[in-house]
Amino acid sequence: MDLMDMVKGAVSKQIMGQIGGILGTDEKKTKSVFETASGSILGGLIKKAGNPQGARDVFDMAQKQDTGILDKLGDILGGDGPDESFTKSGGGILDGVFGSNQTSMLGTLAKFLGLKDNMMGSLMKILAPIVMAVIGKHIKNKALDAVGLGSFLGEQKKSLGFMPSQLTEGLGFGNLLGNVSDQGKAAVGAAVGAAHKAGDAGRAAANDAAKAGGGLVKLLLPLLILAALAFVAWKFLLPMINGGVDKAKDTVAQVGDGIKDAAGGMTIPGLDLDGIEGFDMGSLGDAGPQLVKGMGGITSGFEGLKDAAGAGELATKIKDFTGSIDGMGLANLPDAGKASAKGLIGKFIETITGLLGGQGDGIKGILEPVVNALKAKLTGVLG
Repeated sequence: MDLMDMVKGAVSKQIMGQIGGILGTDEKKTKSVFETASGSILGGLIKKAGNPQGARDVFDMAQKQDTGILDKLGDILGGDGPDESFTKSGGGILDGVFGSNQTSMLGTLAKFLGLKDNMMGSLMKILAPIVMAVIGKHIKNKALDAVGLGSFLGEQKKSLGFMPSQLTEGLGFGNLLGNVSDQGKAAVGAAVGAAHKAGDAGRAAANDAAKAGGGLVKLLLPLLILAALAFVAWKFLLPMINGGVDKAKDTVAQVGDGIKDAAGGMTIPGLDLDGIEGFDMGSLGDAGPQLVKGMGGITSGFEGLKDAAGAGELATKIKDFTGSIDGMGLANLPDAGKASAKGLIGKFIETITGLLGGQGDGIKGILEPVVNALKAKLTGVLG
């Protein structure tokens, strides 16, 4: 279960609009701010629950939280502003999660999101009880104890993959591998790097095989991935066994993600990444997989598009991707990353422009406004 999805699901469009009214932000900005701020609270909870006492503290806070607020958010946030007792409880949660680091955390987050510090603090006091109520409700539904909650939160690290690493580092979450030693973290990084290289080699070999005879691809690529896994396990994972089972489990998960991305996920249907001059996926950091996944979902959505219903679904997907771009941190990429991002964005815009042009007037009428909005967002994000 994805806790971030559970939090988003607890907030209706109406409530999101009320939050936007408090912040003075439009719909897209509000959604981006909500997700990043909520993710920051979740990151703090995941980090805190990384040890038995921390898990017990989070469990106690969730037990005390009134889960009924989730059904009364409209009233709580309405009127002249958020209910005072509600925001006071939010402040208590933030104190319990972030402690003395709260001021620094709020400043970092406010700067990243472009909000004033006091407004950032007000927003976090609103979101903290919502997040805690979602967790409290999950505890009741699943009959979890403190140990079970700690385990559940530990599994939620992947749900924050949308947050840029420069932000999580600034907030003190790092890569959320709080139970891995510095040596283990270095090994994980090296393992994932090796996995990506192995995946690149696998794709290149598979492409060569495809040119020689497509029937070889299905046989060759799995063997190459298995070889990459064996190499990574021998080189990096075995030395970590002495560090404990938890370290090994976290490392295996990270390596698996790296191999999955490298060997299978870094493609965009209808767009040749290798044909982009000077393009380097590695220079995009965390933004790379997010861009490729979003762009791939859109180009594949054009395949077999036949009616208005399908166009409507694709339009929603395009809007969601557009709304996620601000949170990718593209403007903070190094020069090499910005150059790669511009090349990728240019090629993607060229591709979807062609795909849109091939549609009938009815479908084009549905998709053209959202496609134009996406193109404007992508071309403007890097200045």
